[in-house]
Amino acid sequence: MEAAGMEAPATVSLPRAVEVSSPARLSFTLINLDGKSLRRNGIASIAVEEPSMTAQVRLAGETASVSGTQEETAGELQAAVHKLRRLWDGPAATVTVTRPLPQHSGFGSKTTTLLGVGYAYARLCGRQPELRELSATLGRGRTSGASTNLARHGGFLVDCGHRNPPDFADDPHRYLLPSHFAQAVDPPTPLVKLPFPDWPILILAVEGRHIGGAEELAWFKGFTPIPPEESWRTAQLVFMGLAPAIAEGDYDAFCATVNELTFVSRFKHGQIALQGQPVLGVLEAGRAEAAIDAIAMSSHGPSCFAFTRDTEAARHWADGLRTAGVVKDFWFTRVRNHGLRATSLT
Repeated sequence: MEAAGMEAPATVSLPRAVEVSSPARLSFTLINLDGKSLRRNGIASIAVEEPSMTAQVRLAGETASVSGTQEETAGELQAAVHKLRRLWDGPAATVTVTRPLPQHSGFGSKTTTLLGVGYAYARLCGRQPELRELSATLGRGRTSGASTNLARHGGFLVDCGHRNPPDFADDPHRYLLPSHFAQAVDPPTPLVKLPFPDWPILILAVEGRHIGGAEELAWFKGFTPIPPEESWRTAQLVFMGLAPAIAEGDYDAFCATVNELTFVSRFKHGQIALQGQPVLGVLEAGRAEAAIDAIAMSSHGPSCFAFTRDTEAARHWADGLRTAGVVKDFWFTRVRNHGLRATSLT
């Protein structure tokens, strides 16, 4: 019943379809993976324009469907929409992923796609959920908050990881796990949020391995915890290397820090070793190439990314790698300094 003297509110017309676009993430490194620190995980990452994920979510009859993505992601999308439908008493919907992200390639495809589709479905239901809350509902962000927080903010982010419980040091392997296997916790809070300078980024789609599932779990259990001093050194590189260089637009300091993380830090060295020679060869070639100022591998790879002042010389170098069959493809992109975008369709 409306209050006396006030007009009744207009009926809100809900959309019949929503299109969503969300940037891929590139990860520089996880930070705290030792057995003694007060917090675990934490990550430094950026959102990029290309690749990006685009999907449409439409009202349907009673039968929901998912198309446009690989079986693994399609199954998780179906489960996610079903869960949200029960939670919100929402309608059936069809999901069409019109631009999928490559899976297990270092782009944060699973979380980015689940969050984007979940947010679009929320709009069909007349909701506008907070993305960290939606991520927790969908079981994401249990290790890295990168894809979750970049979907909200874009740019360059460092999250604060998770507070370790009192029994953490007794058995760190219970907690130092990939997100899919980690215990249910809220996604980490963004600690550093910065717009990224307009520096060109060269993405290299390397002919490497696509690591996930049981293999990723076994690697985490075998490689972590790392020595505490390695975590502390990585934190120093992130908070007193990457972050201030980005804040001040100091390209040389930024590139020096990226290379230090790639070629010296223990955790990234372990991830690269798991990929083996194809990725290691690209990284070493980048270090030796005059046109490449810094080079990195995103997450477990195999995708690599590089920074350059001379895009034409870098393009020529990358084209040589493609001709030699070392990389499948390459392209230039920029950081996307905003998160996902959703548009109502007719």
